[in-house]
Amino acid sequence: MRLAILGGSFNPVHNGHLYLAQSVIDQFDYDKVVFIPVLIAPHKEIIMDVTAEQRLDMLRLGTANNHKFEVDTCELEREGVSYTSVTISYLEKKYEGKIEGKIGLIIGDDLAEGFSSWRNPDMLAENTDIILAHRLFSEKNSCVPFLYPHKELHNALLPISSTQIRESIGKKDSWRYLVPEAIYEYIVNRNLYDK
Repeated sequence: MRLAILGGSFNPVHNGHLYLAQSVIDQFDYDKVVFIPVLIAPHKEIIMDVTAEQRLDMLRLGTANNHKFEVDTCELEREGVSYTSVTISYLEKKYEGKIEGKIGLIIGDDLAEGFSSWRNPDMLAENTDIILAHRLFSEKNSCVPFLYPHKELHNALLPISSTQIRESIGKKDSWRYLVPEAIYEYIVNRNLYDK
């Protein structure tokens, strides 16, 4: 089995995340993309509009209709700061003897510049196939130099972000079709992000 992972706060998961994961499957022939919700991100503050359980519920709803998508709660269960290198070691043990090649590590080019400050970046570069996805929207930053071995994903730039969705909900702007219908209903029924 060829396995790739996509980590994030998924606050909330949106169509851009799902499109990115499917693009990795289609372009690089992965059998499965595992979504890993972070508990505490080392380089990014998570806006605590919702609980970790609600983020997880939405992620499960968003990935439910694709048998090649899976959710792993290892970082939520581990507690504390979530480090990708620890997660990769965990997954290598969990899937020992079942994985073909290295685990694919999907990261956005918006994270490329700071990758060297991640915990154990050299270990990640050696033990994973880094897949660099396009997320930057300005032409100036469209070709960020990334000095680690990697593959580039040729994906469309979808101008969707979880921050934008949360802000749109708070301002009563249109956001319905930025997330799958099940997540839209989940958010509306629980009055999430509506300040």
